[in-house]
Amino acid sequence: MTISKDGVLDYPIVGENALDVDPIYRELHQQGPIKVRMPFGEVCWLATRYGDVRTVHIDRRFSKELGLLRDIPRLREGGAPKDPNMLASMDAPRHTRLRPLASGSFSPPRIRTIRGWIERLVDELLDAMEEAGQPADFFSCVSWRLPNLAVSGVLGIPTEDVPKFRSFIDRMLATNASTEERITAQQSLRVYILGLIEERRRRSTDDALGALVEARDQQDRLTEDELVMLCLNLFLGGFETTVAQLGSTLYVLMADRRLWQQLVDDRDLLPNALEELWRWIPSHRYGMPLVRWAAEDIELSGGVMIPAGDPILPERVAGNRDESVFPHGWELDFHRDQPMPHLSLGFGPHYCLGAQLAHLEIEVTLEKMIARFPDLELAVPAEEVRWSSTSFMRCVEALPLSW
Repeated sequence: MTISKDGVLDYPIVGENALDVDPIYRELHQQGPIKVRMPFGEVCWLATRYGDVRTVHIDRRFSKELGLLRDIPRLREGGAPKDPNMLASMDAPRHTRLRPLASGSFSPPRIRTIRGWIERLVDELLDAMEEAGQPADFFSCVSWRLPNLAVSGVLGIPTEDVPKFRSFIDRMLATNASTEERITAQQSLRVYILGLIEERRRRSTDDALGALVEARDQQDRLTEDELVMLCLNLFLGGFETTVAQLGSTLYVLMADRRLWQQLVDDRDLLPNALEELWRWIPSHRYGMPLVRWAAEDIELSGGVMIPAGDPILPERVAGNRDESVFPHGWELDFHRDQPMPHLSLGFGPHYCLGAQLAHLEIEVTLEKMIARFPDLELAVPAEEVRWSSTSFMRCVEALPLSW
């Protein structure tokens, strides 16, 4: 841990290894926000306590739009292209107007209606994995394919187009991509989306993209640029998080099979276990959740004042381990009694668009795997499982399983 003469901590504070969270965050939980310096951009504040992280997400005095004109703290040169039409860059009231148009396709009632379809998808993928023989790579067979098929179905994207638009998204989000590569990928995805929009203008559909086109053309509820970017938000909202969480969930259960056996022995435990796994698993790599900007002076815990105009990074990984909120929070406990909500999918107005779909996909997959493969186990030692070096998520590259 390196602290400069001006008392600013270099960030990332520690390196990453699989799903490890460094114990240094236990020390940081003892104080309010601290100042950190990322490799690029302005010095910013880092919030690690659960209450502070949650406040930064829900308090509207912490702005997204203020960052559009600032040198955003970031880990890589260039960073993601700034776009005021991205939901992640908006504040109320514009965000409040547009988000319902995008979130309707992922609402709990809508997601409940597709459970049977998701179950059939999972059955087909597990059938193929079983037929391929052992050891089988769960990542390539299931955790990469299921979110792609699910979101493409919800959005109304032809299955044969999935590899093409996935390649655009992967380059947009890859940590090793240059600024030029990210911009090119976003432009290519934009062209692809425009083609889908034109198809729906020629022939109406009842999918998510069709509903947005109708909201634009017949109800005048958004502009053309907003329409395109909302479509892009839907693409981004349902892939990476689910891919990573599904793979990490199986990894954790296999690395400590006592956890898996708890679910085999008591299947009613699954809902609680999945929420605990969401809490405990560090979904994002350090520094990935977007920073906010204080629109006015705001006091957080420890009497720390965040001055107006300062950026702050809410460290979700750390907030989820705060033992003042989650007793023995560094341990996995499937029997927690009415725990506080986890922060892995954000909180408040910018809560993950695809959260309900992600929960359904992971729940169905675990239910079916417990029933079909109760003796499931890793086909390699846990320390030999490979992790992605390019995803902005903590994501396995392969997960060999046997049964």
